[in-house]
Amino acid sequence: MFYLNKIKESLLKNKYGKFMIVGAFTFFFLKGLVWLGIFILVGFGVLNY
Repeated sequence: MFYLNKIKESLLKNKYGKFMIVGAFTFFFLKGLVWLGIFILVGFGVLNY
C-alpha cells in the first residue's frame, strides 16, 4: 500500500504524471460507457426480437 502511495505522489509532482492519471481515468471511463452502451443495445435487441 505504501508503495502505491509513493508512486502516486511521484506522478502528481510532475505535469506529465498528472496528464497520465487523467488520461487513464478518461480512457477507462469511456471504455466503461462503451461497454454499457453495447450491453443496453444487445439487451433491448433481445427484448424486441
